[in-house]
Amino acid sequence: MLKLSVLAFSLLLMLSAVPSHAEGPGNVLQGIGRAMNGEPPPPPPDYRWRERERERAYWHEQHRLDAEQRDLDARRRALHDDRHFNEDNGFYGR
Repeated sequence: MLKLSVLAFSLLLMLSAVPSHAEGPGNVLQGIGRAMNGEPPPPPPDYRWRERERERAYWHEQHRLDAEQRDLDARRRALHDDRHFNEDNGFYGR
């Protein structure tokens, strides 16, 4: 019983030490076959996807804020022009 538990524990320890992102033998053999045929290697995975996604979200938010600011400026200009129109035409009790 003790041997079996030690064996199970060592098996679990060995499996937990293997990296989960390692390439399988099929991927390695495919890469070797491509290299022997003179094909270029496949592009590496995008490691900076999180940084690009953050930058895309930042610019999306900036465009949204710019549009909101343009709307506020247009509304402020309209109120300003309306006030000047009313003052010029004597609507404010001159």
